[in-house]
Amino acid sequence: MSASDIPTRGGLAVLSSASAGGAGIAARRMASAMIAHSSFQTDFIDGTALGAILPEDVSKQSSFSNHTISDTHFTYEYPGYSRGWVIDLLRSYDVLNIQWASYLLSLAELDALSSTGKPIFFTAHDFHYLTGGCHYPADCSRFHTDCRNCPQIDRSRISPARIASNHAIKRKIFARPNVHLIAPSVWLHDHIVAAGIVPPARAHVVRNPYVAENPPILDRKRDPLRILLIADSLYEGRKQMPLALEALALLVTERAAKGGDPNITVDLVGRSDKALLAGLRTAGVPHKSHGRIVDNHARLSQIFARTDIMLTCSNEDNWPNILVETGAYGALPIVGPGHGCAEFVQRYNFGEIASDYTAPAFAAAITRGIECWRKEAAAKNLEKIRADHAPQVAAQAMDTLLKAALDASASQYPSQNRRQSQDVRLSAI
Repeated sequence: MSASDIPTRGGLAVLSSASAGGAGIAARRMASAMIAHSSFQTDFIDGTALGAILPEDVSKQSSFSNHTISDTHFTYEYPGYSRGWVIDLLRSYDVLNIQWASYLLSLAELDALSSTGKPIFFTAHDFHYLTGGCHYPADCSRFHTDCRNCPQIDRSRISPARIASNHAIKRKIFARPNVHLIAPSVWLHDHIVAAGIVPPARAHVVRNPYVAENPPILDRKRDPLRILLIADSLYEGRKQMPLALEALALLVTERAAKGGDPNITVDLVGRSDKALLAGLRTAGVPHKSHGRIVDNHARLSQIFARTDIMLTCSNEDNWPNILVETGAYGALPIVGPGHGCAEFVQRYNFGEIASDYTAPAFAAAITRGIECWRKEAAAKNLEKIRADHAPQVAAQAMDTLLKAALDASASQYPSQNRRQSQDVRLSAI
């Protein structure tokens, strides 16, 4: 594609390179919400629509993590790579929403686009755009300053100085008054502000949209009680599946000691390993493994509709899609303290927060959840969740932010001569 091929567009471009996982799913849902309900003409741009992703020698898709304090993905990009035609294409829009777009857009391209004064909204699905490359900081606070001497990187593959350099480029981008950050949780929003990434006026909370495909089934027989463990990668350390396994084993032991069948079944969804399944068998925890389910939300919805307890022992999380999705069917969440999952439970006053990250604490939280579950409370809760995450609600919130940013940008950069949106689509979902 050349600049001469680029039509006059205007409107909004929603960009994402994530083909799966929570970020990719959320990006597509937000684009769909904006296409259906926003006053902005909206295009969704991914690698297929753009026709190109960043070369492997610029942004490798393998993780640069050293697997010490965390094994969560670490994304690194060799800075400086820029494609003029991509910048020209995206400059034809009035406003950009950058979802998880690593591998799609380079830091140099984002720097160039942000320097034009065009309103740009980054959606933070994790910490990646706030740091030198890690997706979750694992209690490291270096991203508040400069990310020097990063403790997460594999130094046999990359110099720590390069991580600090990428962090500096991101800070330069976010220092511009036309650049905003959106988070689906107050928890991540507050981290953004506390780190000084952007001032409070340019940090916003917008929930990810979700539409449940089926009505809830709250009158079903709960025999056995179904507990769901789900993640894109069940063996990712941050998700703490061994802790979940230990807590479930303890729960089974405690319930059996009281003189009966534990009467639970654990549904496992996601990429798993033999050790996790063997551990469940050894502990005598009844379970069913569904594997990783991709591009089949109807099948997932069937699992969600019969889930009684949604268990996540994750020690760092934003506003996971899975809490919204299972909550929309009345599942009671059991979570750990101190991040977006706990915020979810507190917001809806439904679910249990373990007192700490130990098996007894989670087993006790599950027991409390089983004992306190009531159909009336579940029905009330799921209606709140469905209402809060309705696509029209998300689109209205985005519309308000985008219009205010466009007005501010027009006054700060009058030479931009912004256009009205054209009825042109780059792609459709």
